[in-house]
Parts: sequence; structure tokens; C-alpha cells
Amino acid sequence: MEVKRRPFYDPVKLAQEVQKKVEEAEKADEHIDFLTFVPDGEPTLDVNLGREIDMLRETGIKIAVITNSSLLWRSDVQEELARADLVSLKVDAVDNETWHHIDRPHQSLKLTEILEGIEDFADMYQGEIITETMLVKGINDKEAQLEETADFLSRINPSTSYISIPIRPPAEEWVETPDETAINMAHRIFTS
Repeated sequence: MEVKRRPFYDPVKLAQEVQKKVEEAEKADEHIDFLTFVPDGEPTLDVNLGREIDMLRETGIKIAVITNSSLLWRSDVQEELARADLVSLKVDAVDNETWHHIDRPHQSLKLTEILEGIEDFADMYQGEIITETMLVKGINDKEAQLEETADFLSRINPSTSYISIPIRPPAEEWVETPDETAINMAHRIFTS
């Protein structure tokens, strides 16, 4: 559990390694839609994220960042993410109790600040925003919670809002996949 930004990779080395992979893909006649920041952990914890995005821009390939949104309340994170062409934001819940239950955040994080940061970012961002909401049976799959989350997402106007379910073994044994009725209800609420 970390919330303090720090360097994780040498940006020059990272850019060189990515360039090698891009060249290999080009030689194999493989198309690359996006270069995506999705490391083990949270990409916005890397203090060099903005610099790395700028360096990878030289490839001419679009840049995407998949984030758990936990640091979106920070203006420096917003400014660095704004350099990407696409940002995927994780929004599992908009009420504090459910958010704590599902995401188990660092004790210093505050959901209200994160949600305000997401809205601020969406207002200033010129690229494409998509969202992901992980549904967990009995936790955030009830109609009222889904409506609150959908209402929040409509305010940030993502191009797509993905609903996901746990398919890999979860970190917690109590996590279960919602039933088909709940998933269909979520789809109806998110698309209305």
C-alpha cells in the first residue's frame, strides 16, 4: 500500500525498451493501437509518468493509462495523465463504506477528494476517458448503488463505461461474482 509518488523505472531505459518492442512489432507487420501504462500496481505512483508519456510520444503511437483513480485528486497527476490519449478510470463505488469494502484503500485516501479530482480531470482533459466498475456480489450490485455510480459516471461523460466481474482468483476469499440478474440490471442502469 503506497500513496507517495516515487521513481520506479529509468525513463530513458523504459523508452528504449518500448522502442525495441515497437520495432519488433513493425518488422512482424503487427499493428499497435496503444502503448498502455498498466504496471503491477498503480501507474500514477510513478513520479516520471508524464516524462515517460512524453518520451513515448516519439513513437507516433497513441498512449493510454489505466489507473485505479486513487491519486486523481492531485493536480500533478491530472497534468501528467492529460498528456495521454486515453485514460481508463476505475470507479467501483461512490459511497465511502462500499468503496472501503471493495477497494481497501490506503488510510490517507479520501473518496470525496478522489471523486472531485476525477470530475476536475474530466473537465480539463482533451482525450478519451473510459471507466471500469467491478461488480462484487452483495457489495456494490444493488440498484441504489448502481444508480449512484451511474449518475456520477454520467457527469464525467466517458466514451465507454465497462462493467466487469471477478473472473480471476480474487485477493479476498469473500469476493463473489454477481448473478446474471444483477449484471443485467447494472447494464440497464449504466446505459439509460
